[in-house]
Amino acid sequence: MKGKKLFIIFIIILALMVSYVMNLKTTFANLTEKKPEPEFDNPGQRILVIVPHPDDESLGMAGVIQRAVSQNIPIKVVIVTNGDSYKKAAAVYTGHVNPTPADFYKLGIQRQSESIAAMSELGLPKSDVIFLGFADGSTRFLWSDFWDNARPRVSGGTQAAYSPYKNVYKPGIAYTGSNLENSIQEIIKSFNPTDIYYPLADDIHPDHWAVSNFVRYAITAMNLNVRQHMFLVHHPQWPVPWLLEPSKPLLPPVDMADSNTKWQIFKLRSSEIQKKELAIRKYKTQIAVMEPFLMGFIRENELFGTKPVLIIPNVEALPDFKQQGLPYTLIKIPAGGILNQEIYRSADLTELAAFYYKDHELYIGMQSLAPFSKDVTYQLDMRLFYKNSIRRIDLGLVGKRIYEYKKAENSFSYIPISKPIFNKNKIWIRINIPDTNNLNYIFMGADSIYKNRLIDKIPWNMYKLEKK
Repeated sequence: MKGKKLFIIFIIILALMVSYVMNLKTTFANLTEKKPEPEFDNPGQRILVIVPHPDDESLGMAGVIQRAVSQNIPIKVVIVTNGDSYKKAAAVYTGHVNPTPADFYKLGIQRQSESIAAMSELGLPKSDVIFLGFADGSTRFLWSDFWDNARPRVSGGTQAAYSPYKNVYKPGIAYTGSNLENSIQEIIKSFNPTDIYYPLADDIHPDHWAVSNFVRYAITAMNLNVRQHMFLVHHPQWPVPWLLEPSKPLLPPVDMADSNTKWQIFKLRSSEIQKKELAIRKYKTQIAVMEPFLMGFIRENELFGTKPVLIIPNVEALPDFKQQGLPYTLIKIPAGGILNQEIYRSADLTELAAFYYKDHELYIGMQSLAPFSKDVTYQLDMRLFYKNSIRRIDLGLVGKRIYEYKKAENSFSYIPISKPIFNKNKIWIRINIPDTNNLNYIFMGADSIYKNRLIDKIPWNMYKLEKK
């Protein structure tokens, strides 16, 4: 009887593991992958670190920060939010199952102090840590819908639309995208970095990919010539294992091979690895709720990526839109594992393609695992960097119709857009882009939404039209 009970418990645990780990094949591949990546040992001459939450700076760059401090390299760490809307951490920290706005505020204060303590452990003084005080969990909304100052975003945690914190870059700042972007650009201009470390747009956490977008937007808008180092924290089945393995390497997820990411590793000294663990353990509110995950970043190296600008080809003839493949594919996205219900397969975006025709017609193609569904909303968003201005285009596919949204003062209105061309799980949209002779870059991403939930996304990348 006892053996039967143990067997049942084992089956239950195995079922839970399968439900949690979406793709066991990918998990195993990440465990066994041994492909080495190029190394670099020069962290930069003036280093600016920009992260979404308190603890990201230690998870991604504790070794880089230590190396900079030891070599007297000027370095600043900018933390965009106080991590104050994390309900599980707030509940554990305050002892309230249903945290109040005051509880979330207390968590934000505590997480600030944890970052200061962690940076002190690495040798970085409090004066070199800058908190922006924006709302945790809100940055993707600032990027998309709450850009202009007329309508700030209300925090889901503290219920504030203006930063309630005193120890921040601009106390009382309104939660808008333009305010966040302006703060980032002001700090960059003041510090004049040679190297900027910030999140990878492929990160599945909305705050991470949104902060990535804000930073890359700033770098492009300011026409900066800096080295960019992008780090990854949240990705399915990664890092593996969620254990303290200081003698093991941190390698890229195997399913990101086609993600337009060039990887490098920064090797850590044994003393730097030990200090990194001490720093991460300073984040007590996070250790209390996800210690194994945090320990998974204490490895023999830190991992960084770069994103080359992708060239959208200029073609002389239109392709056959009904062909089996998706021509002119530029980005391939990992599929969503066991999310195999029909609605999720329709929302699981896997490829983005683009080409340019007749000097002004931009064709954008997307592919999903299953035919596009009328129950899913698909969004395609662009930021157009012209020589003297930045404009935006925000499109939504609802049912079989394309809608154009004016989400900010700099939005284009009434851009000529074709009726979508559907071919099972593929779609093509033609957009007549104005003034392409003065267009430098197109910053573009896409996502799918079902019942107001973000299901999947095509990470934002920088594109450039091929000139002939």
